[in-house]
Amino acid sequence: MDAVNVLIHAADELSEAGVKAMLSEYEKLRVVPDSPDTRPDVLVVVVAGVVGTAAYAFLRRFHTSGPAPEPRAVLVADRFKAEDLLMAVECGVAALLPRSGLKAGTLAAAVTAVSRGAALIPYHLQGVLLEQIGQLRTRVLAPAGLTLAGVETRERDVLSLIAEGYQTEEIASLLTYSEGTVKNVLYGMMARLRLHSRAHAVAYALREGVI
Repeated sequence: MDAVNVLIHAADELSEAGVKAMLSEYEKLRVVPDSPDTRPDVLVVVVAGVVGTAAYAFLRRFHTSGPAPEPRAVLVADRFKAEDLLMAVECGVAALLPRSGLKAGTLAAAVTAVSRGAALIPYHLQGVLLEQIGQLRTRVLAPAGLTLAGVETRERDVLSLIAEGYQTEEIASLLTYSEGTVKNVLYGMMARLRLHSRAHAVAYALREGVI
């Protein structure tokens, strides 16, 4: 496994130095500076007290429309506001850790797990997050014909049939679209989500639980 590039952002120099010292014990975790040339795999954001707008503003810096993969984040704080959970996830937060009693092994394990695609949300907050996602789906996305992955309903229908092996002409017949409409639906989605081929689009839909 290659070393994981970790960028640390803390509210004060003492906290930042402490986290750096914790992670420096692990060869597979490489602390990198915050610079325009830096491409971190994982962000570690440490907040004294409750997480506020400054922390989310920092995280949003790394979630742009550029081609570079977006880093995932470990958020360390004294207290998390339940109503902000969905916003945290939208900002790339994949792990929430309490600041009190934080140990080097716990932090290193969280960073490593997040770099591999895992999510670590405290049990008592998981239900809150699921409820917020459900409200987002029913109140915002469903009326607009969208899914949580940003895929429109008709895009999902086309992808489902591609995954089953149907060709463009057959998909058009089954959905009562023209072949041109099927192509426009598919390639419009691929351009929007930066997908490179039909196979890539199907893989994305499967990974995101769209189909």
